[in-house]
Amino acid sequence: MGLELLFSGLIFFTGSNILMRRILNRLFSKSLSSADQYLITEKCISSLQAILSTVAGIIIIEACQNDIMYDIHWLTNTYAWFGLPYFVYDIWAMYNTYYYLNNSMPMLTRCERLKHFTYSNIPMLFHHLCLPCVFFPMILYFRENKGDYFVGVLYTCESAIPFISIRFILAQLKMKDSIIYIVSGLMMIFVFFIVRICIFPFLYWKYGVYDSIPFLHVPFRIPIKCNMGCLVILLVQFYFLYLMVRGAFRVFYKIYQKRGNSSLIKNN
Repeated sequence: MGLELLFSGLIFFTGSNILMRRILNRLFSKSLSSADQYLITEKCISSLQAILSTVAGIIIIEACQNDIMYDIHWLTNTYAWFGLPYFVYDIWAMYNTYYYLNNSMPMLTRCERLKHFTYSNIPMLFHHLCLPCVFFPMILYFRENKGDYFVGVLYTCESAIPFISIRFILAQLKMKDSIIYIVSGLMMIFVFFIVRICIFPFLYWKYGVYDSIPFLHVPFRIPIKCNMGCLVILLVQFYFLYLMVRGAFRVFYKIYQKRGNSSLIKNN
């Protein structure tokens, strides 16, 4: 069953990528470059996976309200198997996008291309390798079918991806100066902070309520593997949040500079 779901997930995400790219090429071949098409396709499939993960998480959360530790829902492990190939697929999709975005790539050897791509995407590659290595075994093997509710909540972390994808697409389409780009960037940071950072204190608080213990006692009550898994994932999310906030400051600083220059021209 697990291998069938793995294979199904790989076919689904890869097939969706190929299908959408062909649709974009047929409808917008004159207005979108190959780089545009590959990036838009990559980000849209990422958003599709995020929506599926979020919906699965909400279904699991709603079904496991009675006993958040021992209620079980079939979708918890099923989506883990189905969603795992996405991380492998997305590395392939990222490489294709990177290839078309960088004009120097076709002139390099295959090994040089891989080296160039790896060095330029270390944080994302670490995320895509770390998350399955930590999260996947934790769901299927180490938790002993306990805590489906908590897994469902973690699935909803993916709800930040569509906002991130929109921002990447707008940047690729040279719309960094638009209002929608600024608003989407602020929404991205807000949603990311809620679903990727605040969600971990929420999980600990929820368990404290369930076990009738103070919030600060929770880390000492739950298994160390849970604490370590949450810590690894949380540190990665803090790094990405830092990059987002830094990017937002750069955007607002450029706007401030442009307004300052325009006011100087008017005064002169």
